Amino acid sequence: MKFYTTSTFRKTLEALTEKPKEGYGSVVKDIVDELSVMSDNVLRDTNDRVLQYKDFRLVKLRLPNSGQHQSKSAGFRLIYWVSLKSNDVVLLRIYPKRGPKGINDLVDAEYNRLLLEMMEESKANSLHQVDVLNNLAEISLTGSL
Repeated sequence: MKFYTTSTFRKTLEALTEKPKEGYGSVVKDIVDELSVMSDNVLRDTNDRVLQYKDFRLVKLRLPNSGQHQSKSAGFRLIYWVSLKSNDVVLLRIYPKRGPKGINDLVDAEYNRLLLEMMEESKANSLHQVDVLNNLAEISLTGSL
C-alpha cells in the first residue's frame, strides 16, 4: 500500500506531538504500530467505515493511546480514505478522544471538508507520501492519486 497525508493530517499530528506532556506523544508510534500490521484487505474491509462510495471507503479507525495507557475506545481516531481499486491510502485526520485536545466526534460537514481537501490536494499534486514502516517519514513531498 502507498500511504499519503493531507495538510490537515500533518497539522493535527504536529499539534498533538508538540506538547508531549499533554499525553499525546505516542501518537506517531500508535499509528505506525496499527497500520504496519494491518493487511491490505483489513485496511479496505474494516467495519469502521464512515462512508462507502463506488471505489473508495472513508474509515474512522480506533487506535490506543499508549502514552496514556488508554484502550482503543478512549484513544485516538484516525480518519483515512482507502481506494478499493488501487493501493492508495490517504491519512486525513487524527484526533484524541480524551484530554485537553479531545473531540467526541466529527460532524458530517467535517468529513465532507476532509474529502474535498484530499481531492484538491491530489489535483494540485501536494499530497505527501509517507513510509508507515519508518515513523511516517516523508518519502515524497509531491503526490497525487
